[in-house]
Amino acid sequence: MNALPIIELAELQEYFVDSDNYQNVLSVVNVDVSVTSDEIKNEDYSSPVRLNALFMILVLQGSAKISLDYVHYTVSTDTFIIIMPTHIFQVAGASSDFKARLIVVDKSFIDELNTEKRSPSMTNYMMLRKNPCTELLPEETTYINNAIQILCEKIRLRTHSFHKEVMQNAFVGFMLEMANVLIGKNDTMVRPTLSRKEEILNDFLQLLFAHSKEEHSVAFYAEKLFITPQYLSLILKELTGKSANKWIDDVLLTEAKILLKMPQITVQQVADQLNFSDQSTFGKFFKKQMGMSPMEYRKS
Repeated sequence: MNALPIIELAELQEYFVDSDNYQNVLSVVNVDVSVTSDEIKNEDYSSPVRLNALFMILVLQGSAKISLDYVHYTVSTDTFIIIMPTHIFQVAGASSDFKARLIVVDKSFIDELNTEKRSPSMTNYMMLRKNPCTELLPEETTYINNAIQILCEKIRLRTHSFHKEVMQNAFVGFMLEMANVLIGKNDTMVRPTLSRKEEILNDFLQLLFAHSKEEHSVAFYAEKLFITPQYLSLILKELTGKSANKWIDDVLLTEAKILLKMPQITVQQVADQLNFSDQSTFGKFFKKQMGMSPMEYRKS
């Protein structure tokens, strides 16, 4: 599979004409094709890309043609769309009266919310992956739109002494409101039938979240799955855009960042808990991933 370009949230900011933005990691954008500049209208969207962010789109008016993982969808008024960082995304066009509200959340912001060690529900993940577009009742669209507006109001509290914490809580609150609506749609969703590769991805993630602290090698997970390390990385790269090593590094880094924010734990103890051979090895790993030492991150 050819590598696809990965679009970062910061790269998209110049196109967000009417938006509320929190530190380039969370944006709420009002999309109105009728007032979009000619430069953006003429942008070539023909090439698929991977988005390094979670996209949620509430369609308020009009219609659009999109492609997710090479499956084509026509979305219209009262549709809610969830595009994960692992999706291959393509826009084919939109009607001249298209209006929507777009929430874009950088993966780094989401990672910081993972303050508890928990295994993701692969069934829910695959269900959303196979059902990215949900049709809403008009009153459900209003309900979610009101929740988005509350999120915007929190973004604007820039002088708040605890703005970061306010934004984290506001986003979690929005996700709960959104999930409350979507949970009622479960009966209309296609139940996921996993392919063999998706089963391997499922099993790998379950193993990773259970053993990530003590097992850092791809060989360990491949052996548990009765496949070669090369084949495991190939499958993960194809389905998620990340190799097995990258998955392991990302989970380790998230754990390290959580532990480093606990002042009662020393850097040596963090290294020990994550099963690095010594503090120096952990420090090199962390600096390679973050561009700063563990102590610099702790002080930031």
